[in-house]
Amino acid sequence: MRKVLILLILLLPALVQAKDKKKPPPKHFLPGKWVEVKRTTLDSVQFAFTDTLFMTFQIRDTFTYRERNGFVYRGKYTVDDDGHLDFGTVSYDIALRRPKSIILTNPKGIYYYEPDTSADLGQVTLEKEEKILPVTNIDQMIGHWTVYKKLADKDGNFPDFSVQIKAAYITGPSSGTDVGTLYCGNDMDDNPGWVIKALGADQSLECNGKTQRFLKVVKCQKGEMVLEEAGMTYYFKQFR
Repeated sequence: MRKVLILLILLLPALVQAKDKKKPPPKHFLPGKWVEVKRTTLDSVQFAFTDTLFMTFQIRDTFTYRERNGFVYRGKYTVDDDGHLDFGTVSYDIALRRPKSIILTNPKGIYYYEPDTSADLGQVTLEKEEKILPVTNIDQMIGHWTVYKKLADKDGNFPDFSVQIKAAYITGPSSGTDVGTLYCGNDMDDNPGWVIKALGADQSLECNGKTQRFLKVVKCQKGEMVLEEAGMTYYFKQFR
């Protein structure tokens, strides 16, 4: 009996610690539309705002995120074990998640959301998954493209800033032997770090410059381009 009591005393701290551990938050949001209804400072002082935020959670962990009358960001979101919600271009801490209320925080403030029923009386419509068409000709990619989002691989390893892409200017074969230029890091507008030589049969852009690079073209349609390279994914838009 004495041995049993001693064993229970030794195990008590571990049992208490296990009880205190919080259950990780759910990693997925149910599909639905949300609109920001209130915003406060971190010390809960409410203030007026005009850049109302709208969120739509969709199937397969995809989302849309925008300000009122602003640019619509699309992509995949993640929620980690500590309740950090990451949209790629912006991230929040989840303070509250209920069927009729979501509260998010970041260093700039506290954001209160309610279901958005303004457009469809509460009926949630899910967008069809976009069909990605193959890119077979450099002419499909002509334009001045600017990176609006960068995602690293699952290990979160970003390459050196000097090689992180910030823009691509694709001119097509009319510019001579090259079909475009690639701007990275601190490259100046008149001095790109790489030139784009060609679009290969494997749907990759061959780039020469400070180093030789091959960028996989994942998508180029409907005003968006997506390139992949060594665990990094770059999302581009043609801003006007």
